[in-house]
Amino acid sequence: MAWGITPYRSVTVSLEDYYSDHYLTLLYQAMVNRGWHIGYFDHDGIIAYTNISWASYSEEISARVMGNSIVIKSECVGYQGLFTDYGKNQKNLDLLFDEIIYADFHLKENLEQTTQELMSGVPEKQFLNLEDPPMAGKEQLRGFFSPFIPRKKYIVTPLLVIINTIIFLVTILSIYAMVVLVLKSNTYPDRSVFEKIYLLMGFSSREQVLNGQLWRLVTNIFLHFSILHLVSNMIVLVYIGSLIEYKLGKWNYLMMYLFTGIIASMVSVIWNQGGISAGASGAIFGLFGILLALLSTDFYERSARKALLISTAIFVAYNIIPVARGVDHPAHFGGLISGYVFGWIAYAGLSHKNSFIRKWGIALSGSLIVIVFVSCSVLLTPQYQTKEFEKLIDRYENLNKNIYSQFYGDEITDRNIKLDSIEHRAFPELKSMKEVGDRLSKLILPKKKKIEAKYRSQIIKLQLHYYKLLYLEYKNQDNFKYRPEIDATTQQIDDIQIQWGKDVLDN
Repeated sequence: MAWGITPYRSVTVSLEDYYSDHYLTLLYQAMVNRGWHIGYFDHDGIIAYTNISWASYSEEISARVMGNSIVIKSECVGYQGLFTDYGKNQKNLDLLFDEIIYADFHLKENLEQTTQELMSGVPEKQFLNLEDPPMAGKEQLRGFFSPFIPRKKYIVTPLLVIINTIIFLVTILSIYAMVVLVLKSNTYPDRSVFEKIYLLMGFSSREQVLNGQLWRLVTNIFLHFSILHLVSNMIVLVYIGSLIEYKLGKWNYLMMYLFTGIIASMVSVIWNQGGISAGASGAIFGLFGILLALLSTDFYERSARKALLISTAIFVAYNIIPVARGVDHPAHFGGLISGYVFGWIAYAGLSHKNSFIRKWGIALSGSLIVIVFVSCSVLLTPQYQTKEFEKLIDRYENLNKNIYSQFYGDEITDRNIKLDSIEHRAFPELKSMKEVGDRLSKLILPKKKKIEAKYRSQIIKLQLHYYKLLYLEYKNQDNFKYRPEIDATTQQIDDIQIQWGKDVLDN
C-alpha cells in the first residue's frame, strides 16, 4: 500500500526495442480496454482516469516519456482516509501491464499503422497537458517535509502552514507563562482566567467582535486550541491547497483564504451565543467551497472534474455533518457557502477577456462582499447581555440566601432584635433583589436565557411579596390574616417553576 497525503505508485519502464510512440499507443489501447477515461494523449505522454466505484473514486494514471524510458504513475485524486491508498494504485498498475500484454499481442502486426492513425488524430490544442496536469500542485508533496517547503505552484499553502504552526507554538508558550504567573499569585486558574488569556491572544468572541474588535475575525483564523486541532487542520489545508493554489494563482488564493475565513468567523459570531472560537477550518471549508464551484464549470477537464467532484463531495459531506461537540459547525457552513460564491466569482474573473478584471476583479469584488457582509452582520446581530445575566443570577442567589437566613435563621431569638434585623438588613437586600428582577426582564438575551430571565423575574416579584407578608405576619403576630395569602403566593411560585420547566423542554 502507498501512504501519504496524496498516495501514489510509480514505475519506470525501459522502452528497449519500442519507439516511444509505439509504447504510448499500447498504453492508450490498454487504458481504453480497461474502460478508463483518456484526458490527454500526445507524443510526450498520456493522462487517464480510472472508473469510479465503491472501492475507488478515481485515480489519475499518467505516463510521461523520459528519454528511452516511460514513467508510469497511478495517483489518488481525492482525499484518502488514514492517508493510505489501500493498494488501489498498485492494483491499477498491475491491471494496466496485464492489459498492455494483451494489446501488444493483438496489435503486433498493425502497431505501426495504429500508431500513425492515433498520432495523426491528436488535436493541436488539448485541455490538459503534461506540463500543467490537474494534479500539478500535488506533485510538490513528495517527502515528509515537502508540505512545509514553498516552491513553484505551491507557495502560499506552505507559508500558511508555517505561520499557523509558529503562532500555535507562541500561543502555547504564552498561555503556559500566564498560567504560571496566575499560580504564583496563589490563585487557581479557572475557566474565566483561560478565557481572558485566549482573548488576550486574539481568539474570537461574540461580545468583543460586536463591540468593534473586528480584527479578531482575522486573527482567530491563525489560532488553534490544541496540537490535534492544528495538525488536523493543516493536513487538510495542504491537501486542498495543493489542488487549487496554482489554479487560482498565489495572490487570488491567499485573498480567497482570508475572505472565506473572515466570513466563516462572522457566521460563527452570529450563530454562537457565547464562548471563544478559533481555527483555520472555516477558511479551509471556504477553499473546498471554491473547488466545488470550479468543478461545476469547465475550469477543469471533464474526466478530472468528475473524479475531483466526487472525492471532494464525499469529504465535505462527511466532515460538514454537525454531530461532533466542540466543533464550530456554523463556521464550517459559513466558509463552505461563501467559498462556493467566491468560486464562481473566481471563475468569472479568471476567464474574463478584460485584463483589468482578470487581475483585480477577484480582489475588488471579494473585498466588497466581505465589507458589506461584516458591516450588516455587526449592525443587525443583537449584542446579547449574557455576562450581565450570569452576574445578576449570582447576585440573586446570594441575596436570596441572605434574606432567607434573616427570616428563618435561629441565631436571633429575641423578637424585637429580629424585627430590627429584618428591617435594617433584609429590607435593603429585598430592594436590591427587586432591582435584579427588574433588570433581568430588560436584558437582551438568546431565546433560552430570555425564557429563564422572564420566569426568574416573575419568581423574584412573588418572593418579594412573600417576604413582605411573612414580615407582617411576624410583626403583627397574626397567623390567620396573612397565612392564606402566603400559601397562595407559594403555590404561584411553584406553578411558575412547573411552567418554566415545560417551556425549557419545548424549546
